[in-house]
Amino acid sequence: MSSTNDINNIKENCLNSITELIEKYKDDEYMLQRLHTRVVNYLPNDLDYEYKKREKNVNRTNYLTNEKDMFIQIFLSKNQYYYLPNNNCFYEYNGKNYSIVKDDDIIHKLLSTISKDRTLMEWKHKTKKNAISIIKERSLLNSIPESETIQNVLNVLYPSIFTSKNQAKYFLTIIGDNIFKKNSNHIFLVTPKTKKILNEIDNIAYLSIGYTNTTHNFMTKYHENHSYDNCRLIKINECFSLDLWKDIIKKIGLDLLCIAAHYSNRYENSDNYLSVKADEELKNYSFYLKNNSTTDIVSNFCNSYFTCIGSNDKEKEKEKEISENKQCKIEWKNVHYIWKQFISNMSLPNMIYSNTLKTILKEKYSYDESSDSFINITSKYLPTESDFIKFWENTITIVNDMSVSMPIGEEGFDNEIEVDELCALFKYWSKQNKNNESILSNGTISDENVLKILKHFFPNIEIVEDKYVLNITCNLWNKIDDIKKSIRFIYDENKLPLISFDAAYNYYCVFCNTNSYKFIVSKRYFEKYFKFYCASHIVYEKFIETSSFIEA
Repeated sequence: MSSTNDINNIKENCLNSITELIEKYKDDEYMLQRLHTRVVNYLPNDLDYEYKKREKNVNRTNYLTNEKDMFIQIFLSKNQYYYLPNNNCFYEYNGKNYSIVKDDDIIHKLLSTISKDRTLMEWKHKTKKNAISIIKERSLLNSIPESETIQNVLNVLYPSIFTSKNQAKYFLTIIGDNIFKKNSNHIFLVTPKTKKILNEIDNIAYLSIGYTNTTHNFMTKYHENHSYDNCRLIKINECFSLDLWKDIIKKIGLDLLCIAAHYSNRYENSDNYLSVKADEELKNYSFYLKNNSTTDIVSNFCNSYFTCIGSNDKEKEKEKEISENKQCKIEWKNVHYIWKQFISNMSLPNMIYSNTLKTILKEKYSYDESSDSFINITSKYLPTESDFIKFWENTITIVNDMSVSMPIGEEGFDNEIEVDELCALFKYWSKQNKNNESILSNGTISDENVLKILKHFFPNIEIVEDKYVLNITCNLWNKIDDIKKSIRFIYDENKLPLISFDAAYNYYCVFCNTNSYKFIVSKRYFEKYFKFYCASHIVYEKFIETSSFIEA
């Protein structure tokens, strides 16, 4: 609005102008009459017309502006469009899923909707331009997903990848923090398999929202340069299918990223999420390194996994028993193995280097340099592993050793024993040696522990797919001999010139059960041996000429 001074100036200018005209034509009656007519008769009507015209235009403009604003508000509530300036992409959210949308599609929908309304036809392009401008101010990363969308994503993450929904939400909040570049000094320690999941999230983030390094601060290994205070732990299930995850992330990747951004906005950051929302178990695990020093962690390890011999009266009897069994010291390689058990059971990264661990333990326990052993300690976690090593050393032969040769006719065959077969053989061996005082376990051992023992104590052993141990034999079970003994039985039972691998294996199993064999080879091994043994008699890929059995 004009100020008082402006109005006064206008009045003065108008009066001065009329005064000047009167003075100019004071001697001309005609011109004075014309001036009078125009000022008195025409000017009020002209000004009144102009006033009404302007008022009408203003009202019309105000009406159309209100209609436009209301139209855009309603349109954007029914059609949730968003935008990201970094990749110049538009997005649509239908209440269930987010998707990338072309700006041409948005414009087409806008213009089509305006045309149906008709009210804004004369402001069609202005409304469109204004709507697009408003959409560009609506960041995708500030959108609020519906509960259905959130639950759909959480149901994918839990229980297949995370063991609780709180863990899944914590993970999403971390991803959101990374999108917004919060807590850039934090290091999130994960397993190598988790890193494969994160790589897929990185890929989808780059393709869908144009962000790179969304998971840059997730690490698979602890480094001494990392401060415990900045380290956070994340635990996932190890049995998920990576191929299945790749397919899923392509479908829900954008939804996952939008929910991650929403959680980061909602909870401020991942640490705050742990403080205000997470249960104590999740909080304590995630903050384990932050809340514990190296000394604390080693103390937790020792208190849980070792017993000091003779540390109190109650240990006297145990001390005597253990001493008699010559178990009053533990070699460093076994201590290191128990440490690996500790971090595995606790789902912790290897945050203390072995030399540092050994130095701390030397300060805590008596140490014998000559035997590289810690004195007067024992561990309930060692007997099974110790017995398995004895079993291995007494029964297993490595056939790729130059000093070991295969029987005639079997040279070139890559023998193998499956991990679960080793478990069964160990249990059998333990029962056979149960009266041996040096055998302390009952022979029960899991596949996972066998793999840990082999990888730690026998690192040169070749293991495929964490299931097949190659180039070894066991003197408790000659797998090839068992198959050879069944060949005549298979031939007599079949009585046809051809037999399928499936049928041959079924007959082999019948033969083993009939003769009370303790162990039966897997179908994979059975076929592998026959493909080697009868290579020239394999037909149609799945059949064996039974004439080869007679030749045997």
